[in-house]
Amino acid sequence: MRTSWIFLLICAAIAASLSVIYIHFNHYADTVMLACIIIFCFMAKNHENIKHIAALLLIMTSIEYGLVSYVVSLNSMGLPPFQGNLLMFGSHFLVDLTILMIMKYRVRLSLRYVRRTAPDNWRSIYMTHADPILYGIYFAFILVDLAAFGENIIRNLEHFGVDESFAKQFWSWGLIYYNYEILKSILLSCVVTTILATIFVERQRPDTPDEELESEPK
Repeated sequence: MRTSWIFLLICAAIAASLSVIYIHFNHYADTVMLACIIIFCFMAKNHENIKHIAALLLIMTSIEYGLVSYVVSLNSMGLPPFQGNLLMFGSHFLVDLTILMIMKYRVRLSLRYVRRTAPDNWRSIYMTHADPILYGIYFAFILVDLAAFGENIIRNLEHFGVDESFAKQFWSWGLIYYNYEILKSILLSCVVTTILATIFVERQRPDTPDEELESEPK
């Protein structure tokens, strides 16, 4: 029990530290962190599930970074701020929704991949502790994205045909807008901390003898 509490405190400390890093370095730190996790997983033994999860997140994070960089370049070329924010929040939403849907079927997709590349290793694929936790975290990502997207529309109603005298009462709204990076940083740190914690847990998992394994599902 004491070990569990110590482990929980360590995870909380890591999450807090990563949040600070993300706030200062944004997606650069996220990409580097996930790349380090993938390297560690490939060096570790029997971590097929974590390798698949980390690879998925690294690819999607790279795509997200590319989309955000493109929107930033559009802003520098004169794109109105409210349109840039719509594209920015919309890009984050699409990426997070894609990750959420992939995480929902991650085990099934991993099984298909392993059966094509290493059929004899199909037993290494199963649902880890990270799967449901990451699904919940990315559901929270989507809520934040939708809230920011909706708030941006409300704050700029005059650009959508609403009379300015009515729309100006919403100009001061910015609860999500001004805290968006902080909220995303906290969630990103939870993602990486979850993966690191799962790697630790998986390393403690005892090997299961082949004769005790269930027969291959059809």
